[in-house]
Amino acid sequence: MARRSANPVSVVWVLQRAGASGATLLEEVLAASGFWEDVSARRGPVVIKPDLDCYEAGPHAGTDPALVEHLIDLLYDRGFDDVAVADARTENDDWLYNRDPMAVPELVGYRFETPRGRRYAIVDGRGGAAWKGAALRIGFAKNRTHEDCLFALSVHNLAALAPVRRSVAEDALAVLRDAPPHWCLIDAVVSAHGSAGHRAPKPLATHTLIACRNALLADWAAAARMGLDPYASPVNSLALHALGLPPYHVEGDLSPYPMWRNVHTVMAHAARLRNASDGLGAMSAAWFQTVDRERFALRDFYSDRLNAMVTPLLARADENPRAFWMVVALNLVLARIDGFVRAQQTLFAKDRLRRRESPLLMDPHACSPATYDAIEGGFAPCDALLRHLPAARNGLRWRHVDGAILFGNEHVLPLPYDRFVQRVDIAKAIRYMNDYIGGATVVVRRDRRGRALHQAERNLYLQQPNWMVLFGGEVIDVEKIECIRRRRGQQTIHWRTLSSPNGSARIDDGGVAFTRTAEGLTHVRVFGRQQFSLPTVFRLFDIDLAPGLRDPIIESAYTTYFEGTLRNLQLAYDGQEYRIGRDASSEDPQRALPRFLATAAAALAELLREGRGAGGLERVAAWITGTGVPLAPAPARAEPLLTDSAGFRHFAPPAPAPDVRGREDQWVAGFAALVRDAPDVLQGLADAVHHDLDALANAGARE
Repeated sequence: MARRSANPVSVVWVLQRAGASGATLLEEVLAASGFWEDVSARRGPVVIKPDLDCYEAGPHAGTDPALVEHLIDLLYDRGFDDVAVADARTENDDWLYNRDPMAVPELVGYRFETPRGRRYAIVDGRGGAAWKGAALRIGFAKNRTHEDCLFALSVHNLAALAPVRRSVAEDALAVLRDAPPHWCLIDAVVSAHGSAGHRAPKPLATHTLIACRNALLADWAAAARMGLDPYASPVNSLALHALGLPPYHVEGDLSPYPMWRNVHTVMAHAARLRNASDGLGAMSAAWFQTVDRERFALRDFYSDRLNAMVTPLLARADENPRAFWMVVALNLVLARIDGFVRAQQTLFAKDRLRRRESPLLMDPHACSPATYDAIEGGFAPCDALLRHLPAARNGLRWRHVDGAILFGNEHVLPLPYDRFVQRVDIAKAIRYMNDYIGGATVVVRRDRRGRALHQAERNLYLQQPNWMVLFGGEVIDVEKIECIRRRRGQQTIHWRTLSSPNGSARIDDGGVAFTRTAEGLTHVRVFGRQQFSLPTVFRLFDIDLAPGLRDPIIESAYTTYFEGTLRNLQLAYDGQEYRIGRDASSEDPQRALPRFLATAAAALAELLREGRGAGGLERVAAWITGTGVPLAPAPARAEPLLTDSAGFRHFAPPAPAPDVRGREDQWVAGFAALVRDAPDVLQGLADAVHHDLDALANAGARE
């Protein structure tokens, strides 16, 4: 490989040599890339962030611990004697035992001391404090595919260090902005690939190490070697659009790895839908992950059973088309179930929805003060037209203007203006809007009294009208800049939309005005210009061709929107809770639908048990998995050895199941275990509950 280029552009180094050890490749890529010259002036703590989203021990499961420890030895050789490894994981894994801080590194091979006797610390990297305070930050990612992101490399690895955890893409962007790594390495000596991504990683010797100062550029090269679009991952796509790439030069080969297998786009799409669901998305992670049960046992009985059924399908997704499509179907079914629940809550139980705290993706300081000040004047032509439109019976004024809906409504609240503006902050006007479900606000400029004058917001609202959720309508997600004016007898806020992270809105500009009436009461006016993206089913025909159908829908939606906003303003004035939904921190996603799932699993188990005599269902299961192995005969129901004085029955341990045709397929064995155990467990639980209730009733009768 050539020496480092003198060209002042950024360089990404891709070193590949078949037969070379990982330690040799690491030494050579660090020397060739100029790593040691670049870090020689840095003195102080060194923090290495490896990929620790490991569910088994092995060189393909995460960043190879042997490589990390060799890097520590090399750092010690050059005077860096304060080195720590940051333990933080991007994927949610609280459904497993032994995933507490510092537990995973030891269980996957980190020994707290290198082979040459150099000690290093394992620090809790969550929150990013240790990472941000380091004099030298090194990201050491794994070269691997990912179930729904298609690949998970340097940028994905950094998301675990975010101070506040939201989505992986937003977390990674926050770390890149606040505390980017000084150097990024990607371990592709033994890579992890396959159609199931990180859910069932398969090792492939690719004999490569990648080094670069820029995380996005390192991933750019690594994605190219996978034969993937560098924007294919939503995590990298968000960061690339927000930060961009520097001018760069590649030293090495970017041709795709031979025999490399990526996650199929159909599989990734289905998994993305499942993971996006609020309740089942978190729960189902336990079912779709291959796990070394000796190191990381599953906490929940049903999750363990479902995991034993699903993961063999994942393991065969590359070789067996039936297994592949079965996994896709399971993903889609779970997403549809959760979508149905969210639709029901959106329409009938909004207080049960989860509020969303989503950070700004744009830079609010990128706009000049003059840009903020010009927002009010920019809306003036639309406002002038709006004021001359006749009001409908419900007070709404509206028209179509360049494909958008221009609207306004006003009402006098029987509340004293001076007290109203003290209790209801005009700067929070958007958060008082009907169906506001979350977002974030950054104040850019304040007045002498500390009140906001210029600010930027990210706002999320429920689908408008709400029944759009039934047709796949997106939550409205927009980023705005705002200008606030406080004059004698009037306060106003005007906003202009700059972007919509999920593409749900093309235009969402407008404002709110609080004005003192002649009687000293509060006149509220809400106005705006909006153009939202329609669900696919509505794009199949032009609803503008049917104004008799379109106009009543528009008038009803905006009337409901305005009335809900007035109600929220009244509640805010009274000091009461006005927001819909509940805080995400107050709920446990594992409790989203456990009773439904337990009941469904028990019903399925009973159906399978009753149908086994006919010989049909086991053949279906064998056909799905492609094994041709039928279910084992149903074991005889065990009789209790004794029943104690408290009413609990005691059983002997079950005898080991007989071997079927020399082996029993894991998927079928998992199904058989669910068939065998689920009804008994639920019945035992019901018996215990009845026993306790009887005891309480008897105790009450004695008293």
